[in-house]
Amino acid sequence: MKFPWFKQVGILFIPSSIIGWLILGCVLIFAVYLFVDIDGRSHSASDTLMSFVSNLFIVIVVYSSIAYFSSRSSLK
Repeated sequence: MKFPWFKQVGILFIPSSIIGWLILGCVLIFAVYLFVDIDGRSHSASDTLMSFVSNLFIVIVVYSSIAYFSSRSSLK
C-alpha cells in the first residue's frame, strides 16, 4: 500500500484518503446504532452509559488498530 489511509496527529488518527473517511463514517454510524440499540433495551441512564462506554471502547480499539497499521508512520 503506497498511499496511507490515515495520518497520525499525536494520539489521534485523521483520515487522509477516501477509504479512511469511509472507515471513520462507518465507525460513527455504528457507534450511533450501538447507542440507540443499548438505550432501547436499558432501564436507566447508568445502564445505557455503562454498556455504551464498554462497547465504544472496543470500537475505538478496532478503529485505532486499523488506522495505525494503515498510517504513514507504520508504512516506513
